[in-house]
Amino acid sequence: MKMRAALASTAIIFASFVPVLNAPAWANPDPIQDTSGMSPQEVCDLQLKPNNPNSDFQAEPVEVVVGDWVIVSTEIGDAIGEAYGVGTPTFSDVFLGNSYFRNGGSPNVWALATATETFPQTGQMHETEVTQQQTSTFGCHVFKFNGPDDQHLVEPEGLQTVGNSAVEEQVLPGDPQEVITEDDYIIEGQTVKALICISPNNATKGKPGTWTQKHGFTGSCAEASLAAGGIVPSGNAPDLP
Repeated sequence: MKMRAALASTAIIFASFVPVLNAPAWANPDPIQDTSGMSPQEVCDLQLKPNNPNSDFQAEPVEVVVGDWVIVSTEIGDAIGEAYGVGTPTFSDVFLGNSYFRNGGSPNVWALATATETFPQTGQMHETEVTQQQTSTFGCHVFKFNGPDDQHLVEPEGLQTVGNSAVEEQVLPGDPQEVITEDDYIIEGQTVKALICISPNNATKGKPGTWTQKHGFTGSCAEASLAAGGIVPSGNAPDLP
């Protein structure tokens, strides 16, 4: 009985000395992905906060890779110059003058006219403002020097990081950009050359043809043809002198 009690006590003593594995002093910090505009040095300094002010640890960016500037947005600014018409225009309110003429030997009659020219869209150049971003990737080296003469370099493995990033941003003037709206662009009193009379062949394909008024012309095509003058070699203009 006494022997069993002694063995039991011994077991308890040995059990109290079972070693316990402690966690590392530093856990690996997560990389920082900053988009607030900090520099790589500021990101690495942030990695030490909060820290013991008496530890004397320092941090520096290492293996820094600077990316290209990339356009992330473009904003339209003030208009530049005059607006202009875009698309195929239509003409209305044509007021014909007495300036009848022909194009070459064609029997057709033209006239100078003033009209309202309407484009279906309006275009105008505008200033632009471009926002660019540049991303740098890097590691953070954390270290300090110990010893009477600071001859011993301490680099805790658990404080080093890789895969950090910092985004720098800048805003610059961009290239002028055309802006097209669906608003009509109207030019009043535009001078145009209007086709007012044509002389197509008649139903039998014979000559002379038959006058047809065009573009709102209500006058006499025969009189307009005489006023236009000229020689029509094809002979298919009716009512020529």
